[in-house]
Amino acid sequence: MMSERTLQRRLTEEGASFKQLLAKTRREMAVTYLADPALEIKEVAFLVGYEDPNSFYRAFRSWTVETPANWRAALVTE
Repeated sequence: MMSERTLQRRLTEEGASFKQLLAKTRREMAVTYLADPALEIKEVAFLVGYEDPNSFYRAFRSWTVETPANWRAALVTE
């Protein structure tokens, strides 16, 4: 296990931040979960770390320029 400071320093050396990595991971997980029609969008929001589905909607739109529902609908039509 490494200290918080060591992690912060290593991320800085790589040109990344914890916030950036968290957003990237959440986006990747959200896209994966949205591919599963058995999961409701509010469940996906919770699974990727959002207590408020509206916050998840805003974040998802900032990542993809689509709503989670539109993203899922596009997957179905492909």
